Amino acid sequence: MDKTFSKYPIVCTPGCNYCCTTRLWVTSIEAEYLFKGLKENEEFSFDSLTYPRPKLTHNQTALLYFQGEETPPMEEEVQISSCPFLTKEGLCGVYERRPVICRVLLSLEKCTPESPAEYSSELYLMGLLALQIVENIDIGGLYGSLFDLLQYYQRLRKGEEAEIPPYLLSTVLFDELPLLPSEKKLRAWVGKLYRRKVEEGLTFKDLLDQIKEEYNKQKRLSFLEDLWGT
Repeated sequence: MDKTFSKYPIVCTPGCNYCCTTRLWVTSIEAEYLFKGLKENEEFSFDSLTYPRPKLTHNQTALLYFQGEETPPMEEEVQISSCPFLTKEGLCGVYERRPVICRVLLSLEKCTPESPAEYSSELYLMGLLALQIVENIDIGGLYGSLFDLLQYYQRLRKGEEAEIPPYLLSTVLFDELPLLPSEKKLRAWVGKLYRRKVEEGLTFKDLLDQIKEEYNKQKRLSFLEDLWGT
């Protein structure tokens, strides 16, 4: 995503954080990546933080649209706060490990509290595709608010959590990318991503197919046993 967006006239700069709120919906693999980048003994609590929880995963929403069905409200109606990972200087404290939803929030014009981000339909659709693909990567995992998942991982590490909270959703596999034949640039972008070599002799698509194959062989959420020994 970073390489792709570097080719566009994005105006986002360090300290620009109007988009940095608590409306952060991620998959478990993204939350795990961020969690493992925090200090080993760092304790955190988001109990006093106000943030929405999704009622559907990104792929569930995409699937409903694809089937021509009406989508229910996708989130709880709660006050949205500034992201707690913002530093005093207004910078992202977890920038290198920020989730995909943060990476696709960008603007072609400078934002203000009164004027939100502006982006082209191409960039918007590219972001939606990225969110769909990352959920496909985390097939068999969880989906929800970043803050719920981080607290869940913290409890797992302490051995305090036995059951998955009901507000954490299961990821959904949805292979059908919503691309029209006329959207040549987007189709080329997906093709380039799939063909990208990520390991010796293996492309991104090869590894994605391996993930699906391995998932079909194992029981639900067994990745948690590998990560935490539960």
